[in-house]
Amino acid sequence: MFYLAGADPHEGDRLGRLKLTYDGLLARDRRVFEWAWARRLPLALSMGGGYGHDIATTVQVQMNTFDIAAEYWRRWQNAAR
Repeated sequence: MFYLAGADPHEGDRLGRLKLTYDGLLARDRRVFEWAWARRLPLALSMGGGYGHDIATTVQVQMNTFDIAAEYWRRWQNAAR
């Protein structure tokens, strides 16, 4: 499964219009990773988007996604044993 985890839905993004908070994006990411995990589907992650006024905000959005991806990667690795 390919997951294009865009930062554009963030409330600080100039182009996105969903206005999601950090918590909203974390919920989005968890839902996607959990859906793939429940079906034992390998997931490839690609970061995308991010046209915020402050680059640090865009980086934080993407790092939050990466942290969740790492959490599920560890879960996947532990389940394979």
